[in-house]
Order: sequence, then C-alpha cells, then structure tokens
Amino acid sequence: MNSKFCRYSFGFLLLLLILSAFYFSDIALFLAAIFFIIIAMNEYRNMFKQKEIYIHKVLPETIGICVAYFFIFFDNISMHIFITPIILSGVILTFITTIIKNKKPYLLTSFATITSFLLIFCGLYIIKLTYFFKDINAWHMILTYFMAVLLGDFVASKIGPKFKKKLAPEISPNKTIGGAIANLITSCFVCLSLSVLMNYPILYCLILGVITSIFAQIGDLTISSFKRDLGIKHSGTMFLEYGGILDRMDAFIFSAPAAYYCLCLFS
Repeated sequence: MNSKFCRYSFGFLLLLLILSAFYFSDIALFLAAIFFIIIAMNEYRNMFKQKEIYIHKVLPETIGICVAYFFIFFDNISMHIFITPIILSGVILTFITTIIKNKKPYLLTSFATITSFLLIFCGLYIIKLTYFFKDINAWHMILTYFMAVLLGDFVASKIGPKFKKKLAPEISPNKTIGGAIANLITSCFVCLSLSVLMNYPILYCLILGVITSIFAQIGDLTISSFKRDLGIKHSGTMFLEYGGILDRMDAFIFSAPAAYYCLCLFS
C-alpha cells in the first residue's frame, strides 16, 4: 500500500475521531483529548530516551488534562484565564521535581518537559477550534482549515521533490522551497472556496490560507527538528512503519491556534 496514502489516511482518521467525539458529547470529546494526550506524551518520552533525557511522568499529562477540561467545559472564554496559572505552576513544579529527583541533565530535562506543555497546549487548539465555533454554524470554516492543512501537505509532497533548492536541509532533506510555495498556494486556493461558497471577503480567505500554511509547515519542521536531533525517524510506532500520533499531527500543532485566532477575527 502506498505509504503517502497511509500517512494522510491515518491523519484524516485521527481528525475524524475528534470530530465524531465532539458531535457525540462533551464527555466523549474530553475522553478523546485524554487519549491523545497520554499517547502523545508516551511517544514524546520515548523520543528523548534515546539521549538519556527522561521527561517527567504524570506532570505533563496532568497539565494537559486540566487545559483540555477548561477548553471543553467552559464556553465563557474569560474562564480560560485559569489556564495561565496552571501552566506556570507546571513550569515551577518541573524545576522543583527535576532538582528533588536529581534528574540529570537538569536544564535539558526541565526544558524538554516544559516544551511538552507547549506542544500539548497548542495541540488542544484543534479541540478548541471545533468546540468554540459550534454555536455560530462555522463548520464550513473548520472543514476548510483541515482540508487546507492536509491538501497543502499532500501537494507539497508531490511537487516538492521536483525542485532542488532545499527549505531546511539539515532538518528535513526532502522539503524544498518549491514544495513550501506549493503548500502555500494550495492552502490559499482551498481557503478561497469560502469566498466562492460562503461569500466571505477574498482578503480574509487569503489571510487564513497564508497563516494556515506557514504555521502548518513550522509545526512540521519543529517535530522534524526534534527527531533529527534525537536521531530517530518517527515519533512512535502506533501506526507501525508510518509513525505515531506526533508524526500525523505535527502540521496541526501550531496551525490550529493560528487558525483559531484568525477565525475569531473573521467571525
């Protein structure tokens, strides 16, 4: 079976799981969030074990579950102010736990753990994106965002190899500047469908396309940089030779919060 087809099929199935849980109930969505957090953090820890850096147990999951709880069960955005002290408490506890448990190397262990907070927080915006817009009939915008990310990456993987100029050769040798531009154009083209189908301003659609593409590629390169530095090919083995959850969701990590605030502006 074609590996690229499997890659995108798995990514689509993961997103379908999130959307199905959202449709079913808040509890189902919360349980889906917990599932993704636990699996993603297990992959994340295993990645760093290669360099004998042992990420704190339980703490990142606890922070992530608390954030997911506020994202899902509190419609009033003003209540989300409690997320900041939760994350700051996690940062402080990270340094304290590192010292008490003598987790060497101290700085790398602490910063790697704190980075996991950031990845979980940004990744949960996929849920926040679907949940926040449920009352304003914005499914067309959300679906457009998902399709922009998936199709942008797909087109880039097909067109990119035809160009020689590399985008970030030391991080991801297969990514080219031509592929990045193809990703950007595809994302903008997909988002322009909002202008045609929903009569949205063309400028808004182009802004959403540009922001989605740029941050999707940044997320992809970020996870790739982790794997390159740690000397591994995939973040995990959940999907066998096709990688893990972080491999499939990397393009959504930073693009989800970027698209969320962009759509908030439009709405």
